[in-house]
Amino acid sequence: MTALTSALEITKLAHEMHVDEAELAFLATTSPDDLRDLRGVVSHAMFSRHESRVKGLAAVSKKLPAAVTAKITEIAMGPMLSARVAAVMDPTDAAKLAGHLKPAFLADLSVHLDPSRVGAIIAKLDRSLLVDVGRRLLADGHVLTLARFTGVVGPETSLQVMDGASGAEILQVALFLDDTSVLDPILAGLPDETVSEIAAATADPGEAAEALLATLSEDSRARIASLA
Repeated sequence: MTALTSALEITKLAHEMHVDEAELAFLATTSPDDLRDLRGVVSHAMFSRHESRVKGLAAVSKKLPAAVTAKITEIAMGPMLSARVAAVMDPTDAAKLAGHLKPAFLADLSVHLDPSRVGAIIAKLDRSLLVDVGRRLLADGHVLTLARFTGVVGPETSLQVMDGASGAEILQVALFLDDTSVLDPILAGLPDETVSEIAAATADPGEAAEALLATLSEDSRARIASLA
């Protein structure tokens, strides 16, 4: 299971660095804990690199009407820079601005966000908007991004996002979670049909099945076993 966990951490690190996973293949024998620590260092370094610039942009945006800032954000700044600016904005101002941005743009922006920096903003957003953005991420195959936000938005919102998702899709999200404590309440809220699909996906022995089952409570494991 360590090999799989390391591979998942390399995928997350490649996403953080905006490089192909193959470029980080030399890290395959590194422990998952060390890779996780490295990802944190990289995330901090990349954010700090442009911190003064994005703080300046955030200060300017505060002086403009939210509707005007939203237009500038979508047309001139793009998703990556907008994500950097959002991370240093006042949460109330950022949430107000988000209400003027198109959900499709917010989904693109989310791919570049560090959830640990924007929890206060997410807490102020309407659940309907979070669900809309989450479903767009799922539809576009951004399971890693969705997994990173699952622990921030909480089980109830995550369940709405995953309504209609296949067991295989949910398993993918589960494998990339940083906060596995949300898995049990999410599983408890899923219908038997979807849990049966997850059970089928974990029926064959393998590292993916072991990684998922190891994070679940006895009740959750028993439910999966009963539906297998």
